Amino acid sequence: MKIFGIIDISTIDYPKKCSAVVFMSGCNMKCGYCHNYEHMLENTHEMTPEEVFNSIDLMFAEAIVISGGEPTLQPKALKELCIIAKRKGFPVKLDTNGTNIEIIKDLIDNKLIDYIALDVKCAFDKYKKITNYDGEKIKKNMLELINYCKKNNVFIECRTTFVPNVMDEKDIIEIAKSVKNCDLYTIQQFDNEHAWKDEYKKIREPTTNELVELGKISTQYLKNSDVVVKSKDEMINIAE
Repeated sequence: MKIFGIIDISTIDYPKKCSAVVFMSGCNMKCGYCHNYEHMLENTHEMTPEEVFNSIDLMFAEAIVISGGEPTLQPKALKELCIIAKRKGFPVKLDTNGTNIEIIKDLIDNKLIDYIALDVKCAFDKYKKITNYDGEKIKKNMLELINYCKKNNVFIECRTTFVPNVMDEKDIIEIAKSVKNCDLYTIQQFDNEHAWKDEYKKIREPTTNELVELGKISTQYLKNSDVVVKSKDEMINIAE
């Protein structure tokens, strides 16, 4: 499998658990603000799933997070890594952009995954411009995946990185209406310093107060979901 990094201990990637994070290489989207894109291109290494797992310092880890890139682009390696982690007794979280849901459904069917974090990038009519991927297909996949997770007792978080000028309040409203059945909705702070496209480096970062206001707006449509906003410095739970 191709990976571009391992974090042995994280306190922010799996809620309420210390986790180890594996970053799998390859992505089928081209989001200009992605903070992993250049790092993935420059630092990819090939290892077996067993070698990857054995490379992790598991002294403090309570869970395994598999991120990217987009892990479902390496389905065989992804499944093998999940199998190893589950055999060792670790809950597994998958970060995904939702493009390959049949692969994710197979992991769910085989009880290899406990938590999914699904990136919902923007209003769906903007997807092509921002990600170079078809928004209507993503919306269909997203709705199907949320329903599948709920039926199979897999926790699903939907999350959006809010980019000023590129996005606005209407994006958040459309997304919130669409993901209303998820367990958790997270609005994340855009980081211009680590964007890989120059046009995004010039966009200002949203303030924490802006994120909180967007979070409050989203709660109007997310009656059965928790809402969280994340800035660089803090995580804030939003109550209705």
